[in-house]
Amino acid sequence: MNAKLTFLLLAALSSGIAMGAEDAIATAQVRKVALFKNGYNWVEMSTTLPDAQRVRITGMPDALLGTVWWDAASGVWQLEGGSVEVESGVEDYSYADLLMANAGKQVKIFLKKERQVEGKLLPTAKRKVPEGSFPEQEKEQIVRYPQIFFVQTANGVQSVAAEDVASVDFAEAPQLPTAKVVSNIVTAQLKEPNPGAELRFGYVSDGMSWLPEYSLELGESGTANLTCRANIINEMADMKDVELRLVSGFPALGEAMVLSPLNRSMKLQRFLKELGILTEERNYKRSKFTANDCAPVACMGTVQSLEGEFGGGAGETGSKQVEDLFYYTLPHFSCERNKSILRELFTCEVPYSHVYTCHVPNQSMLERLSRNGEPVADVWHCVRLSNTSKQAWSTGIVTCTVDGQIAARSTLYFAAPSAETLLRLNKSMQARVQCSEELVKREERNAPGRRRDSVTVSTFRGTVTLKNSSDRPMELRLTKEVNGLVTEADKEGKINVSPSYSGNPRSVITWKFTVQPGEEAELTYTYEYEND
Repeated sequence: MNAKLTFLLLAALSSGIAMGAEDAIATAQVRKVALFKNGYNWVEMSTTLPDAQRVRITGMPDALLGTVWWDAASGVWQLEGGSVEVESGVEDYSYADLLMANAGKQVKIFLKKERQVEGKLLPTAKRKVPEGSFPEQEKEQIVRYPQIFFVQTANGVQSVAAEDVASVDFAEAPQLPTAKVVSNIVTAQLKEPNPGAELRFGYVSDGMSWLPEYSLELGESGTANLTCRANIINEMADMKDVELRLVSGFPALGEAMVLSPLNRSMKLQRFLKELGILTEERNYKRSKFTANDCAPVACMGTVQSLEGEFGGGAGETGSKQVEDLFYYTLPHFSCERNKSILRELFTCEVPYSHVYTCHVPNQSMLERLSRNGEPVADVWHCVRLSNTSKQAWSTGIVTCTVDGQIAARSTLYFAAPSAETLLRLNKSMQARVQCSEELVKREERNAPGRRRDSVTVSTFRGTVTLKNSSDRPMELRLTKEVNGLVTEADKEGKINVSPSYSGNPRSVITWKFTVQPGEEAELTYTYEYEND
């Protein structure tokens, strides 16, 4: 799509636009929606333009977010944001509202304590704000409190308190209460009429999102069956035969939470204030929107299609990739507003292997948490899944079963095609990990450039022991945190040291090894610790 962005700061300066009799009407419909998992989405709409130079676009949402993009090939060169006031019926109204709407009519008001008043209902007092006041205050306002009504009876004028009304009878059909409702409108301006042309435009919206949900059946041969379903929650608008794209990734949505100036419910001061809040949080200044402010422009660009592996009735779902975002496409999607749908996306077979993981905390944590003779850390039974399909796995809840029995309810983390992810199943009750440390030596060392000329360095030797009491080999990934500088780790332990400028460094040792059934593995390490 040849997209053109026009940002109308001038629209934010006006209080509305005048609706001329010559303005034609074109109703836009949702064609495509890209759903992000953070509750925001990119909506693409289109409409056929009538034979007119000014066209009012209906069917748009009340709250536009960020900026609006549209196709310049339609001939539209400007969008104007404004508002109109219309009378609308009130769904939930009180007796006070009903009486105010029927001034001048004959009524019989039944009051509490078995009293009644019959006569002509007099108009309720109104007030106007003085001339020259601020625009937000220029409308007529009905004085509602105290809610006192007056009835012209045969014996004079009688007052009635709204709170005392039990029921009301009218001599003729009453006028139901109405209220003035402000509706935002958007008008397209063309250089010349272009009847029959399609106007396509897109914008950021909210009120619709999706969450993935997986089921994983582990087979005995090292192959698992993975099924992905999408929970789609629609609180935005009615969807009928639209192209829905479910997005996995982390898009940058600049100004996504700020209403567009085309929405005239957004007053200028509030608009500038919200932009100022974003400016302070990001620690840089902006004078206007740019094309980068609305990141979902990638949704409207050219994408490369990837053939996915599908099954279980999900063959119409496609997979696409745009930069670092992954899309699942549902080409013919329908869903009414305020409904949710659970839709299957794909089913595929993936290889897996069993892995056990354990994280042993540093010595200060061990002193607080461990007791003599007790395990110092939990060993978790996990499975390593290889994404051999051609679509990404988005982070979501997974239900894991073995032979039809539930084994875990866990989290499947994001994995791009050809990548691996580790799924935690449950805590192993057949593995025991213990850790002990002993002081080897303590010495004074020169410390030039430090607060003191020398420092005391203690050298410790630690031992981690793991016992496998199960009937299967345990492929283990064990990490050990150390406050200090690790100088040695046996059995090909990998050492990662994070320097510190205010004390001892933080070291992490990682071992990968296998413990056979009934056997015990012992790992040793040495580290230096500077005493204060």
